[in-house]
Amino acid sequence: MADGAGRGGSVNPGNERSSKRARACSDGEGQVALAHWPRIRDGRSFLLESWRRGEPDMRPDSGRIVIARTAGMDALEKQLYGRAVYVTMEGGVRVTADALLDALQRQCGIQPMAMKVEVACPPYHFFVRFDSVDDCAQVVYLKPLLRCGGAGMSIRRWCWDARGTPGKMEYKTLVSIEGLPEQAWEVETVNNVLAGVGGRLEEMLPPTGRWVLSVIAWLQDPSAIPKSLTVVLPAPTPPPMRPTSDEAAESPSPPRSPVMKRTQEFNLFMHVKEVIDRGRLLIEGPSDGLYSDEEDLTRRHTFCTWRGKIDGTRPGDHGYA
Repeated sequence: MADGAGRGGSVNPGNERSSKRARACSDGEGQVALAHWPRIRDGRSFLLESWRRGEPDMRPDSGRIVIARTAGMDALEKQLYGRAVYVTMEGGVRVTADALLDALQRQCGIQPMAMKVEVACPPYHFFVRFDSVDDCAQVVYLKPLLRCGGAGMSIRRWCWDARGTPGKMEYKTLVSIEGLPEQAWEVETVNNVLAGVGGRLEEMLPPTGRWVLSVIAWLQDPSAIPKSLTVVLPAPTPPPMRPTSDEAAESPSPPRSPVMKRTQEFNLFMHVKEVIDRGRLLIEGPSDGLYSDEEDLTRRHTFCTWRGKIDGTRPGDHGYA
């Protein structure tokens, strides 16, 4: 098991305190000074307030989202591939990140500055990154012999799917997005919109105007795509103010923490135009024995969609979407 937060020293969680209204819990990592975090007196409350935004009883038990792949994510995967491992201590032995780092230095001859040991998310105990592919390979090769705190350790190479469970997006779909703000007509933003409805961008088709953007996407369930979708776009961060010549002679005032982040909401129409469907047949009543699991059920569903109209309503006056 893992103790501590990293090479720089262990972090011991503070004792959790409970009361009728639970207080905020903090630990060593939570003490980090945040330059723009509002400074509000501890314990400030109002007697008339029955609920607090964010408290556990007001939040859903679970959720499900799709994370859009980004260029930054691909770059990080390239950095980690062949240079990172998960370490799990055997027998429930508790060791610190410092102890593991020292053990790898002594037993593998790797300099501390050439690797980084961090506490990992379960089921693993530590996440270890190496500057060199050769150092990583050496640790994997020597894993049957490695010891720390008197216990052996299980070592597994990092890969992108190490802590997940398999799933799939099996429906290739032609979708038209109507009402997307002009500055959002780029790959990463469109991919984020599709991720929010359980999809991934495959291709942006050349637009014929700025009314409707057609894309090809992989979807988990085309029937789950809302006909109308509200997207919330945070306002751009304003540039820092430049002082005038008179103001420059005075000491600058400390930055103020904003009381809100301004946003703009855009209402989109999500038009599902075509679906390549290889899934089971959607049949009213029992479907046992109607087809075999090996049978090819590939079919194409085509729908008429209209600009300015929600899918499934009457035709519009502005042509197809």
